[in-house]
Amino acid sequence: MKFMCWNCRGLGNLAKIRELKQLLVANNPDLIFLSETKMSANEFQRVQNKCRWQNGLTVNSEGRSGGLALMWRDGMNVSIQNYSKHHIDSMVKLDNNKTIRVTGFYGHANPNHRSSSWDILRRVGESVREEWVVGGDFNAILNDAEKEGGRKRVRGQMNEFKDVMDDMALVDIKPDSGWFTWVNNRDKGSLIKERLDRFLTSVSVVESFPFIATKVVRQTQSDHDAIILDLWGRKLKAYLIDNRLSFKFDVCWSGDEKAKNIVGRAWNMEGTDYGDKIERVRVALGPWQDKKYGKIKNEIRKLETD
Repeated sequence: MKFMCWNCRGLGNLAKIRELKQLLVANNPDLIFLSETKMSANEFQRVQNKCRWQNGLTVNSEGRSGGLALMWRDGMNVSIQNYSKHHIDSMVKLDNNKTIRVTGFYGHANPNHRSSSWDILRRVGESVREEWVVGGDFNAILNDAEKEGGRKRVRGQMNEFKDVMDDMALVDIKPDSGWFTWVNNRDKGSLIKERLDRFLTSVSVVESFPFIATKVVRQTQSDHDAIILDLWGRKLKAYLIDNRLSFKFDVCWSGDEKAKNIVGRAWNMEGTDYGDKIERVRVALGPWQDKKYGKIKNEIRKLETD
């Protein structure tokens, strides 16, 4: 499943619609969540017709502000669960009959009212029993590394975002390419960039889909870039074919004190991203298992051929 999100900042002109069509063709998503469409449901039907994506749900804008849409391609099994002016929540049935919860989210642009959109997300989370993916423009950052230029964000606002994630046991999936998703397009001295758009998932998603990948897709018709999540984006072939770096965990390793120490050091290094931790453990254990067990495997193969 490929899930794309984009704060399009209005789809009232043909250039924006052309860019949306190009996004769909170039990236081939299964679902796309759009925020700030600045359109009513009737107006958005014209966009669906031009893109030839007829399946979806639209939340009306309030005048010329806000507006959401979730669209999915033909053949996708999607059922809408609930929605508001800040989110669209859906249930998606994958090809293997596995069900996953997919929510498009738009955080309130005004920091003084953002807690109301956090409360909406919490209410959705209370009903989730499946593996969960949340994507969109959160209008918030987690730390100072997610902003470049301008004044620093208020620490309390960043902590509030972290609290929401902790309350719902969600983890931040960092992009494989790209970082900042919003830019104010000012001159160099006044240029500000921020990572406002992202994907959050339940821990179980990372465990069930170890090759999950996300990336930032540059756009020219909005001050926000698009983001895309692919559950199978990091396929095995993406790794170097090197026996020292690839392995399958063997249960007998759990009794090896050296293996425990290697896992402990790799896991407890600086950083909290779940995917990064797993990758560090993979890289650390690969050379160790090759050195310790590689010769044994070669001897077994030699005996089998004799």
